[in-house]
Amino acid sequence: MSSAVEQSIGVKRFGRIVRIPTPTPFGVGDINSYVILPEPGSDELVLIDTGVGTDEAWQYLQLGLKEYDYAIEDITLLLLTHAHTDHFGQASRIREVSGCEIWGHKNVHLTVDGFLPSAERIEEEKAFLQGFGFSAEMYDKAYDYRAYIGEIYKPCKLDREFKDNDVVPIEGFDLKVIHTPGHCPEEVVFWQAESRQMFSGDHLLPDVTPVCLLDFPQSPGGERTHTLGQYYRSADKVIPYDIKHIYPSHGDVFQDHRELIAGYKLSTERRLLKISKILEQHGSLTPFEVGQHLFPKVWEEQLYAVISEVMGHLDLLLDEAFVTTREVNGVIHYELLRVPGPGAIFKPVSY
Repeated sequence: MSSAVEQSIGVKRFGRIVRIPTPTPFGVGDINSYVILPEPGSDELVLIDTGVGTDEAWQYLQLGLKEYDYAIEDITLLLLTHAHTDHFGQASRIREVSGCEIWGHKNVHLTVDGFLPSAERIEEEKAFLQGFGFSAEMYDKAYDYRAYIGEIYKPCKLDREFKDNDVVPIEGFDLKVIHTPGHCPEEVVFWQAESRQMFSGDHLLPDVTPVCLLDFPQSPGGERTHTLGQYYRSADKVIPYDIKHIYPSHGDVFQDHRELIAGYKLSTERRLLKISKILEQHGSLTPFEVGQHLFPKVWEEQLYAVISEVMGHLDLLLDEAFVTTREVNGVIHYELLRVPGPGAIFKPVSY
């Protein structure tokens, strides 16, 4: 590896694993794609996640592969941790060039439909959010990124759909699929048992807490998933694994996932307490009003994240009977029943 390339784009090798960061237009920064190099004498070249669908990201991926005498044309299998733009955006182009197969979780279509919705779905989502106190204008502002997404997001059909506990056969490097929904419905992590290594996607990140995006009902009046609670159930699935190194989609390789998850839970408990105090002080509030109190400086500029954060935490409080709801003129209001104490939400996980 030349020092110039390593310094300029952060490419780094860990045994058979090569990390290739590629740029994104998002605040989270670069996305790490990972290459699993072939065994000697094999032509099996596996890529995990793609980067966004821009020429710049394509060039970074090309450059990273070239450092190890490979090209995009050599990729034989593309694995997806999930279908967000920075993970799936170049999939179609990579398959066109390489002829590789693309494997992902069977729920990938749910995220694709959310990023590239029909006009009918957009109207359904607007009506749904109005029930939480968000106007149609707020919806348009929160989801205005979709106009740009279509330019950098070129998803395609999967060649194979995997499910929880499936095994991806890679010569000398089989990967177990662990379904970890919460951040999105199709999120998975990949576990390499012999080397005790995990590719964590956006499920575990060393520098930021993953955002659990608001789930919309698939049809008017349908149920929606409470994604923050779902996320922590997924995190608890990962806690028992004896992981040596974790390869995240954003940030550096890290260790001690249990300490990281404990920190996530502590942060969530603090936010739950803050929301409880807001409700205690102000009485009955809509989710929109909670968001204004919780994020007074940024709620207008970051409506998309605010909606997801507020609803995720209110869902947790509702599921654990710390709040109740009532409907006023078609809009849901939340009222505090009791303030959650330390350890009231998350129970210890044995391993």
